[in-house]
Amino acid sequence: MIVLNYHELVEASPSNAWCLTHETFDAHLALCGDMLVSPQAFLEHCRDPKASHSGAVLLTFDDGFLSDYTHVYARYVETGRIPGFMSFVPVDFVGSPGRMSWDMIEELGRAGVVIGSHGMAHVDLTTVSDAELDRELTMSKSMLEDRLGQQVTLFAFPYGRFSRRVWDAALKAGYSHLFTIQLGYHRGFEIFLYSRLCLTNNMDTTYMRQHLIDPDAMRGVAWRISTKLGLYRQLMRFRYR
Repeated sequence: MIVLNYHELVEASPSNAWCLTHETFDAHLALCGDMLVSPQAFLEHCRDPKASHSGAVLLTFDDGFLSDYTHVYARYVETGRIPGFMSFVPVDFVGSPGRMSWDMIEELGRAGVVIGSHGMAHVDLTTVSDAELDRELTMSKSMLEDRLGQQVTLFAFPYGRFSRRVWDAALKAGYSHLFTIQLGYHRGFEIFLYSRLCLTNNMDTTYMRQHLIDPDAMRGVAWRISTKLGLYRQLMRFRYR
């Protein structure tokens, strides 16, 4: 399966590289067609080796932007044009300008959108102390669970930055699915890590089309050689030690 990662969607004039226009998002959906799957279907099959190289596509959104609610949910989920998505929320940002309110997040949760944690303050977790790391993971989880009335077991690493210390702490805090930003199909080098393509506004439809055909195409020679030799997981564990 393939996981796509979006941030804010706007009508025009994106303010940064991770902000995409509605027109671009529509073009991506057209390319995905009927390959889109619900978060629930993804979670049911994501650990099945047979699903590793299927053409199914999952949509995820980071940072709790208002467009998750006003555009993706209102225009696409409620009308049945997409089967749902995951929204990863940095709790300290809730209710800030341009971000969703708690009422909106709770409505998404009731509607079947899967809500995950993106920490408290959207900090690089590889740089913080053990105490701050624990706070980012456990407090955000607890606050989301209190609001949603259900367990929150999904976490997306802010900036896609992680290490073994960070993922060990996340697993200890009770998360079971940890989302990164890496090329390739959804299965990471550990069973609990899930790769996502982070979309930027300099990736045209040709790039997206190629990624949907072969998510591994852009991964480079080092990945191909280490995978062929059966060393990729070992090398990644060393890199992220």
